[in-house]
Amino acid sequence: ARKGNNIYYTRCGLQKNAQAKCQLFMATKRGNTWSEEKKLPFSVDSFAFGHPAISSDEQLLVFSSDMPGGQGGKDVWYSVYDKKAKTFGAPVNLGPSVNTPGDEMYPFLHDDGSVYFSSNGQLGMGGLDIFKAEKKGDKQWSNVTNMKAPLNSAADDFAIIFEGKKD
Repeated sequence: ARKGNNIYYTRCGLQKNAQAKCQLFMATKRGNTWSEEKKLPFSVDSFAFGHPAISSDEQLLVFSSDMPGGQGGKDVWYSVYDKKAKTFGAPVNLGPSVNTPGDEMYPFLHDDGSVYFSSNGQLGMGGLDIFKAEKKGDKQWSNVTNMKAPLNSAADDFAIIFEGKKD
């Protein structure tokens, strides 16, 4: 069961009068206060990271990044929590069944294992559209489908989340 004591977030700062690359951080709630923030170990200053989403058991983190090893642009990546090391492991790209040479951003992990994300590289209705990738095996996703209208439009559509259980 999720306790909700950890928060994962994006922080972007200014560096030498220019926009610094965004990074991923986490903090833990202790009583009524939050611990000092910690940058996630794979989040390095030379690449942009953003839009973290955590699984309900807090063992799988998905996020968007432009780091090398992807399909181009910003891609959706995942990292698994290593209980022994007490940290997240090396990021893994979701691969070409999800990512394109365009941008894939704003991922969300549904309780059923599906990953919802926004893309301007998949065939869509215009700009960023929301897509669903079904979980196929252990940490593999495919069968990407456009969520279509009314969720998607000719404008940018992004950042979908679900609350509560499906009936």
